[in-house]
Amino acid sequence: MAAPYADSPGRWKTVLMQDGQAEMSWTPTPDMANPFGSVHGGIIATVIDEVTGAAVTSSIEAGSAPTVSLNVEYLHAIPIGGTYTAVGEIVRMGRAMAIADARILNEEGKMLARGTCIFQIPRPK
Repeated sequence: MAAPYADSPGRWKTVLMQDGQAEMSWTPTPDMANPFGSVHGGIIATVIDEVTGAAVTSSIEAGSAPTVSLNVEYLHAIPIGGTYTAVGEIVRMGRAMAIADARILNEEGKMLARGTCIFQIPRPK
């Protein structure tokens, strides 16, 4: 199964993924627009899920961890065509669950969206 928007030219690219932190670069394309011309909220939620998941995955043995909960705060519209940075970091790592926060920033460092995800940590086999 392909990752969300894997074939889109606006696909986010991993810049950093280590020690409970992740950073991605992202330039959204017109296929990611809502009817008002800015990035669709579902795409923003997906980026937040991806960057927090990358932060968690960098700290566990399993190749992935399923998302249990996702909360997003849309602070400002995100225009199509800009270049943005998505940053994720683990807030708390337990044996069964991990909590990670994310921020999407514009080139000036202004926070446009933020979110929190809770992930289930797979048990070792």
